[in-house]
Amino acid sequence: MLKQRIITAVLLAPIVLGIIIYANEFYFTLFVGFLTLMISYEWCQIVKKAKINSLIISAATAIAVIFINQASFIVIDVERILIAAIVLWLLCFIWLFKPNQGKQKDSIKYALGVGILLLFGASLTAIHQNTEYGVKATLVLFFLVWIADIGAYVAGKSFGKHKLAKQISPGKTIEGLIGGLVFTAIFAFFVSQWMGYDWLYFVIVFPILAIISVIGDLFASLLKRHSNTKDSGFLLPGHGGFLDRFDSLIATAPFYFAFLTYLPYI
Repeated sequence: MLKQRIITAVLLAPIVLGIIIYANEFYFTLFVGFLTLMISYEWCQIVKKAKINSLIISAATAIAVIFINQASFIVIDVERILIAAIVLWLLCFIWLFKPNQGKQKDSIKYALGVGILLLFGASLTAIHQNTEYGVKATLVLFFLVWIADIGAYVAGKSFGKHKLAKQISPGKTIEGLIGGLVFTAIFAFFVSQWMGYDWLYFVIVFPILAIISVIGDLFASLLKRHSNTKDSGFLLPGHGGFLDRFDSLIATAPFYFAFLTYLPYI
């Protein structure tokens, strides 16, 4: 499994990084639309194995993401995105404390998925297109999530003894979480130097973003546990599906977008 995971990551990472660096506004939006389509479809299939419903919901969500970012008369308002993200992810976070409740709440899970993915799509394209650093900032977001994941894996394997959320994801440990935060804080310092900002803001905020990424990961695990599903898909060997690979990213993107937007004014 680990070998497959590494091979898939080695093959997938250059493609993703290449798109981030070289794709223009339109093609990057299509890329985000594709991610939204795949993640949304897997999310819907986990909630309820109804392919027609999943296709309709995921296609509508992906088209909406593309439309929002290509329509010139639509303004992406970071304050509304941040408020909506706080509300939706707070609901998800609260649900984690009652993992055995709401297994049959399909409509709520569908609505959460659509809302979360719309915020993700709007935020990610806005980061790439409209922030001062654009490509740099997008690369940092992806590496932030990856490094938090790597730090958690290394620390969890080396020191993990205390379970973080035993009922939801037995493999995650408190030690792993701490390791992810340490790795992220170190990464934040170097990013601040690269982007020319005071290191303190980055070292404080990046670990918070890492915690949000863990919430995204845990909530995806909760959905899978409700449906007795191991992986969200099978298209990414060693990783499962697109939701398995990008669950942390979809949670982090809106908050990272807000951080970048307000950073120059701090």
